Amino acid sequence: MEENDKLFKEANRLLLSGEINSAQKIYLLLVKKNKNNDKLFFLLGTTYLQLKEYDSALKYLLISSQLNPNFPDTFNNIGVALAETGKFLEALKNYDQAIVLKINYTDAYLNKAIALNNLYECDKALKCIDKVFKLDFKNVKAFNTLGNIYQNKGENKNAFLAYKKAFTIKPNYLEAISNGADVLHGLKKNFEALILLNKIYSQDPDFYGLLGKIYSNKIAIGDWSDYKEITKKIKEKISKRLTFIEPLDILYMTDNSSLIKINSEEYINNNKKTKIYKSQKVILKNKPHIEKKSKIKIGYFSAEFHNHPVLHTMKEIFKNHDKSKFEVYAFSHGKFEEDSWRKEIKIYFDKFYKINDLSDDQVIELANNLQIDIAINLTGITNNSRTSIFQKRVAPIQVSYCGFPSTIGSKSIDYIIADRIIIPEENQNYFTENVEYLPTCYLPKPNRGKIKTSFKNKYHRKDFNLPENKIVFCAFCNPKKITPEIFNLWINIIKKVDGSILWLSARNNNFIDNIKKKLKKENLNIDRVKFSEKVEKNEDHLEKLKLADIFLDTYPYNSHSTIYDYMEASLPMVSMQGTSYASRVSASVYAQIELNNLVVTNKLDYENIAVELAKDKLKLKNTKDKIKNYLKNANHFDNKKFTKELENIYQKIFKQAYSLS
Repeated sequence: MEENDKLFKEANRLLLSGEINSAQKIYLLLVKKNKNNDKLFFLLGTTYLQLKEYDSALKYLLISSQLNPNFPDTFNNIGVALAETGKFLEALKNYDQAIVLKINYTDAYLNKAIALNNLYECDKALKCIDKVFKLDFKNVKAFNTLGNIYQNKGENKNAFLAYKKAFTIKPNYLEAISNGADVLHGLKKNFEALILLNKIYSQDPDFYGLLGKIYSNKIAIGDWSDYKEITKKIKEKISKRLTFIEPLDILYMTDNSSLIKINSEEYINNNKKTKIYKSQKVILKNKPHIEKKSKIKIGYFSAEFHNHPVLHTMKEIFKNHDKSKFEVYAFSHGKFEEDSWRKEIKIYFDKFYKINDLSDDQVIELANNLQIDIAINLTGITNNSRTSIFQKRVAPIQVSYCGFPSTIGSKSIDYIIADRIIIPEENQNYFTENVEYLPTCYLPKPNRGKIKTSFKNKYHRKDFNLPENKIVFCAFCNPKKITPEIFNLWINIIKKVDGSILWLSARNNNFIDNIKKKLKKENLNIDRVKFSEKVEKNEDHLEKLKLADIFLDTYPYNSHSTIYDYMEASLPMVSMQGTSYASRVSASVYAQIELNNLVVTNKLDYENIAVELAKDKLKLKNTKDKIKNYLKNANHFDNKKFTKELENIYQKIFKQAYSLS
């Protein structure tokens, strides 16, 4: 007995000093001799919890709860283990039991708030946080959780104030600082975000995901200092599966498809919103029932059912679906407010659902009750995604299309719809999904109807301080798409074309300042680059594009649906093709109108073609005329035909899933 006491004390000492594995070995030895000691089983289960081995943690914690049903810490830890495996409803029951046993149990209330937030029960989560503050008004974890709840509610300013309170009370609370930086990034306050991220770097340069966040904020303001060093470190860490960055950011950084796939997989496996879920096996309805079905039920899940390029692209598909063969449902998890775009497309669906406030399980129950056959993920792993719904399997057949130009990195997505240019057959191994091919470009042309400007007079170059008789190159795009390599090409191009102008979007003042600093280093007059604010209406944007002569595309993330805007403006685009999906979209779109000669595979050709087109007025005119002529030919952009081809894929994968003839 005395020997057991010594071992028990030693195990506790090791546990308190952070030597969890060593403590665990002793506890395992002791429970064999003391099978009725609830405290031993509790401590053993807790070691597994700390090591993130949740199944083993549950095994021993449940034994402890059976031996002693009156110890609140056991139920709290059981709740944590369940929550970490995505079983939030079961976790709540255990937190409640812990609170019954200990009425003012701060940690249980805090953990309950976290679980409720994951279930999108934000108001209930806030009540739990209020309870925590009544018990401990300086609880930094509670302020951090409060920030997470406000983020879930879309109240980013309140979220930042909560995070700020957390790291004001505890200046070395790096998680809260990082979360605060994330909010600032979302608010496009990138310079302020970098101040916070540099604070983290000064304390812990290896803080998980830090380099990716620094990279993301720096490129958003055109700050390319240390670009090569930062991107090299990030790529090395991703290749070794030691980190991941935001899925879109890796596409801006590289066209290395292998690296992109690894990043998506690591994001899925480690991101707090997706890591806890395991893909479930396809649950198919019985075959006799399916064979009698008159219609296939399609569910479109998207955060972009508003004025957004994804909806611009999908609108005609929604409109042209064959309602005699398909029932079509929309599940919106993006902006809650309606705009004119959403109002227009809602009539194309059998039912339009807003699922922002529904938990994953509630969404899945809704889809199951509707008997959705095929779920289409139009958001992928971009902003406001609900990937966890797909991870849990919201429909028997799950498809990625349009919204995310790469692999999602999860076996829960059965198919990705593409064309043979964006995903050549030899590149299929870089996708976790099975690839289904459309016969032509995967991206349909939006039907904008007759373009009307909101002004009585059309735009003129003088409205934007542009020269009347000089070549204007434009590149209206997200600053994140502009790498130092591509910008150097643009500088070389305007240097070689006398008096030419590079016309960019004025996204933020920091971006403008950094671009001007770059021009001064290049001994180039800052007036050779012009900036203009974004115009709100799409029709005005198209009129604005007509003032330019040539569009210079970005690389490795090309223009995508916006290429059709340039076409509408008869604006030729010079582009560079890589190996990744995101770097091959321009090639796919331009193949439709036989302008592949403007899509190159190396920097030298990119530069030469842009310069040649600018200097040869006849060639430039002929290229513009060619675009105009293709636009007049409706056969090139037949949205009804395109929708039918997409429906053929839906029917094919439906039959394959059920082995129907």
